[in-house]
Amino acid sequence: MTFKTTLESYYTRFATNGEFSLFPTESINDVVKKEGVSNGYGVYVIFSRDNLERPIYIGRAGTICKNGAWKKQGIRERLTAVQKGMRRVDYFRKLMKVKYRNGLQFRWFITRDGKEERLPALVEAELLQAHLDEFRCLPPLNETA
Repeated sequence: MTFKTTLESYYTRFATNGEFSLFPTESINDVVKKEGVSNGYGVYVIFSRDNLERPIYIGRAGTICKNGAWKKQGIRERLTAVQKGMRRVDYFRKLMKVKYRNGLQFRWFITRDGKEERLPALVEAELLQAHLDEFRCLPPLNETA
């Protein structure tokens, strides 16, 4: 199965999902608010707007503890938190200034939708595996799997 097919199967499987663009002049904080990005637990995939077939990052929001409780930080919080010691608003602006000048495209979905519950880490791993199978590497911004 290709990466695109795997992503589409998850995207359509979970009812709470969305996508949005982020342009160099925009703040990720403002865009996730305007687009109504859920703060549920799930997975997000980031693409360069120049190549919507091959992601530059696959990430998750939500970690489950041994006792079944969930740690804080859903997708909205994860996208607006800190990345590599830098506020995400600054991190994304720097990425777009240096490499992805036409902006970024985000796709996200919640993996706990009331009907079905999948661990975000499992879904993230399956997407990373599909990427590895097809492209023989991880997305450029994913450091390890």
